[in-house]
Amino acid sequence: MMKNFEQIMDRILRIRRINIAILLVLMAWLSASALAGASDAEQAEPKRILVIFSYHNGLPWSKIVDDSLRATLASKLTVPFELSVEYADRIRYPSEAYLNNFIDMLRHKYTHPKMDVVIAIGDESTGILLKHGDALFPGTPVVLITAERKTLQHDFLKPNMISLLWDVDIQGNVDLIEELLPKTRHIFILSGSSITDRAAQELVHKELSGYTNRLSIEYLPEMPQKDLMEKVERLPENSVLLYVVFSRDSEGKDFVPREILSAISRKANMPTFGILDTYLGYGIVGGSLLSAESQGRRCGEICLRLIGGESPENFVPEQMANVLMFDERQLKRWKIPEDRLPPGSIVRFATVSFWDLYRWYILAAVMLIMLESGLIAVLLRQQTLRRRAQTDLKQRLHFEKMLSTLSAHFVNLPPDRVESQIAHALKMVAEFLEVDRATIFYLSEVDRKLRSVLSYTNTETGVPAASSQIEFDQFPWMIQKIIDGEMIILADADHLPAGAEAEKNYFQSHGHRSVVVIPLKAGQSTLGMLSLAMLRSRREWPAALIRQLEMVADVFANALMRQKHEESLMQAEKKYRTVADFTYDWEFWVKVDNTMEYVSPSCERVSGYTVQEFKDDPSLFKAIIVPEDRDLWDRHYRDSQRAPKPSTIQFRILRRDGQIRWIEHSCQPVTDDEGNVVGFRASNRDVTFRKLAEIDLRNAYKEISELKAQLEAETAYLQDEIKLELNYGSIIGNSDALKYALFKVEQVTMSDSAVLITGETGTGKELIARAVHNASRYKNRPLVKVDCAALPANLIESELFGYEKGAFSGADARRIGRFELANGTSLFLDEIGELPLELQSKLLRVLQDGEFERLGSNKTIRVKVRIIAATNRPIEAEVRAGRFREDLWYRLNVFPITVPPLRDRVDDILPLAKFFMEKMSRRMGKSLKDIPMSVVKSLQAYPWPGNVRELEHVIERGVINSSGTKLRLMDDLSAPVNKDQPKNFKTLVDNERDHILSILAETQWRVDGPKGAAVILDMHPSTLRSRISKLGIKKP
Repeated sequence: MMKNFEQIMDRILRIRRINIAILLVLMAWLSASALAGASDAEQAEPKRILVIFSYHNGLPWSKIVDDSLRATLASKLTVPFELSVEYADRIRYPSEAYLNNFIDMLRHKYTHPKMDVVIAIGDESTGILLKHGDALFPGTPVVLITAERKTLQHDFLKPNMISLLWDVDIQGNVDLIEELLPKTRHIFILSGSSITDRAAQELVHKELSGYTNRLSIEYLPEMPQKDLMEKVERLPENSVLLYVVFSRDSEGKDFVPREILSAISRKANMPTFGILDTYLGYGIVGGSLLSAESQGRRCGEICLRLIGGESPENFVPEQMANVLMFDERQLKRWKIPEDRLPPGSIVRFATVSFWDLYRWYILAAVMLIMLESGLIAVLLRQQTLRRRAQTDLKQRLHFEKMLSTLSAHFVNLPPDRVESQIAHALKMVAEFLEVDRATIFYLSEVDRKLRSVLSYTNTETGVPAASSQIEFDQFPWMIQKIIDGEMIILADADHLPAGAEAEKNYFQSHGHRSVVVIPLKAGQSTLGMLSLAMLRSRREWPAALIRQLEMVADVFANALMRQKHEESLMQAEKKYRTVADFTYDWEFWVKVDNTMEYVSPSCERVSGYTVQEFKDDPSLFKAIIVPEDRDLWDRHYRDSQRAPKPSTIQFRILRRDGQIRWIEHSCQPVTDDEGNVVGFRASNRDVTFRKLAEIDLRNAYKEISELKAQLEAETAYLQDEIKLELNYGSIIGNSDALKYALFKVEQVTMSDSAVLITGETGTGKELIARAVHNASRYKNRPLVKVDCAALPANLIESELFGYEKGAFSGADARRIGRFELANGTSLFLDEIGELPLELQSKLLRVLQDGEFERLGSNKTIRVKVRIIAATNRPIEAEVRAGRFREDLWYRLNVFPITVPPLRDRVDDILPLAKFFMEKMSRRMGKSLKDIPMSVVKSLQAYPWPGNVRELEHVIERGVINSSGTKLRLMDDLSAPVNKDQPKNFKTLVDNERDHILSILAETQWRVDGPKGAAVILDMHPSTLRSRISKLGIKKP
């Protein structure tokens, strides 16, 4: 026992050493990670942050804000940073000269390198940055923290500024005092005589002006410290002292506000409240405190977002909430219960008991003791289980050795030796399991009998051998159990159920004391059963033993199944050879060495070659495969050799008489007893007629698919056109100018000639184009539209002519172009003047010959398309300037139609305005019905440089602005409008082209030589020729 205890303690010590080692490795890894992170951070460019405080640097408030800001940045920022602090101290130094010197100091000290964030804390520093921030820190995000509410106005701030408002909650503190001390009648305000003290007192006086009707508000006068101490010792009953700030007494003596507060609180006979969290712990009870720590933390959070790349414009002005904080020591001193504090209050300086200080250490020690006790118990339990497991392991190893021996005996065993080997195995199992009888019965459902295949009986029992066969009717209960695949386990053969009387009588008559019957299963079928019986004594059959018996039964079942399959295979092979000789298909067997084991006579009918020819030359099979399909056969052959499995392919062969035949080739591997591939069995079927029918059907499907794709493209385009919110079916107006344009439309109705529609922007050229189409013989087909100005130059060609799959990067599928889509209908080329010069030649070819090729294709497509073009540019001038092909211009300008501007259609303005008003009213759910005469006169007097489109937008704004039933305009149409046409300024490229043209004209198109254009233009002749080619300049 002592030795076991020493072993357990030794294990515990080893576990502790492992835990310590793991802890040391973890600490080393964390240190290495921290050093690596620090090294990376040192290499990055530091972020620079400047904080400007309004007051001087002697206040604790500044130090707390600074520490909180630095802690927030250090906890989240992954790059190094430099935090600089300056103190404006404008209260003590209010002169303009000091201010100018301070600003100069900021400019010289912090302009280079540029700051990433600038923070102003206080009203004075905020004022400096509002006035001089753009000059000092242009483009740098600026955070303003101030008590001035006007900075919360978003339009008061510059785009790079963010404002936070702090609020000295004087009123909130007074309300809190009344809530905590309901009997309070007097509040004494304590502040000093410095400029800062007096400014704070003025703020308090302003905030408490509304409380004088229910409270006595008294401001302690400026006095020496000694007199102040005597005063606070004799405050009247039901009084409260509200400490604001005290940095100087009436004698000019300076104090640290927190130190003088501590002395005042000790002397005061009444509670003292404050307004800053820096006072907490120095004698105040608490209150709604302005938190320096929260202010620094919030500044740090904003800096992190700005440094992370967020724009200052995403921030909105916000007000920082005060914190309800209290000193537990003062609460107890003045008998203020904590349950009276407002929800969310924070209580600090609590008295901590011994349990509160050390409870986690105590609990950890208890848990450690319990853990070690449990570990000892587990180790003792494991030792017991280990001994038991070692015994079970020996038995299991012995059984597994026997099982592997049994399995090895049945490997590669010929069918005629299976039974003898099973007899030997039965004896081995019976002796290992110490049973008296082991018998294997074969189940035959055909003649309803159990036949004893083999049996072993211990001769020492003196009991005769088992019956050779048993009728199903003898043991109906047991037979049904076996057929259902259930085991029969009987520790006492006398304890059989009521329905098993026959089995009970048999077991008693044959001396069976304990019995186990296990079905021999192969897949879902039952081959027979393995019966194990005790004849001399009863025996328990534990679950572990039953599992072992199931494995033994599986070995016997596999052996019997293999014997049955091999016998069936031999019979099937004989039958297959007989059938293959007379089958319609061409059958053959080939060995792994490529020799032909068997070839059916049908080979001559299919290929024209005899059986003997294939056996003499096995390579003949590949030789008659047409060359185009031999790669397919080679891949099939390699795959079947690499991973043998049934497979099917189709290929063509060349018969002896020169005819081509389609063959469907199916093959499957042939294996030996060990599963090794010894060859392949193949069947070749002539499927020529079926294959030709499939090809015809595939071609028909392809044609149908192409027609379907064209129909789908036209349908999709028509649906897109229907979705457009335009009134193509109705052109509103009755003016003479419009009537003339419509008259021109009627003239070209029955013609297929090209139509060129010109007019200013917004006059409705597309409506005229649709009117031309709807009046033509193509009206039953949709009008296909291309906006040449809306497409990039590199996409216009693919949009017009389409492209094949893979024509360019991103062309994942073939696409039909607009010309092909418009075959048999009208194609509207809007803004034709914007068509690039290099595409105009391809368009001219379509117009002349009616044919083109898709991108990536050399197949010519012929189409019949009626062209309707429109432009708002002076095409004739473009032709003269060389930017538009003259021959294309003649092709398009067969029948010109000019759409009049709205200023020439004054009579149409009223009906158009009514139409747009009703349309917009319905859309916006309004009930506008009338247009006042004054509005009509304004509309008719306006020159409408934007034409109908501008009128529509003016009416839409008017509908938005109107209520009731009458239209009111938002636009001032009475303002003078420059009636002159806008100047047509030329681009730099146009001026260059014109200049080169003029020089070439002077030199009679001579480029080289002393009097050539290159000398005049001071250019190399080859450079000039390159520019002439690029600008599209051609000799007339």
